[in-house]
Amino acid sequence: MEFWKPLRYALCATILAAGAACSATTFAAEPAPCSLVTTAEVEQVIGKLKGQPEASKEGEAAWCNYEFANGNDAMEIWVFPADAIDRARKIAKKPVVVKGLGNEALMDRGAFGLDYVDLYIKKGNITIKLALRETAGDEEKLKTLAKKAVGRF
Repeated sequence: MEFWKPLRYALCATILAAGAACSATTFAAEPAPCSLVTTAEVEQVIGKLKGQPEASKEGEAAWCNYEFANGNDAMEIWVFPADAIDRARKIAKKPVVVKGLGNEALMDRGAFGLDYVDLYIKKGNITIKLALRETAGDEEKLKTLAKKAVGRF
C-alpha cells in the first residue's frame, strides 16, 4: 500500500488546508482510528485481513489502514477535526447525505480519481472518514462499520 502513501498525504493536506486551521486545543486525537472498529468486525463485514491494521498520523489527521488477504479489498479509517466534513463536502463530486449517523454524514465516490467510496461522519468535535475500495455492497459495508464506529466516540 506504499503506492497510496502520497495520495494519503495529499488528501490530508487538501482537507485540512482550506479554511481556518483548527488548533490542537479544539481537536482531541481521541479516538484512535484503529480503535473505532475491531478486527473481528472488519473481517465479518469485508473479509479476512492480511495482517494487523496499521495506524499513522500527520498533523491533526490520524488514520488506520486495513489490507485484506484477497489483495483486492482495501479500507482506511481517518479521524479529523470536526470542520473537515465541510471541506469534504466542497470537494466531493456528488455528495449524498446519509441519515442516522452522528450529527451529519455524507457519502461520495471517486474522490481524487480513486476507486473508493468515502463515508464522512461528524460527531461532536471530530469527523471520521471510512474509505473502502469500490466493491459489491460497498455502501452497506461502510454503513455497517460506521454504526459500530460512531458508538465508540
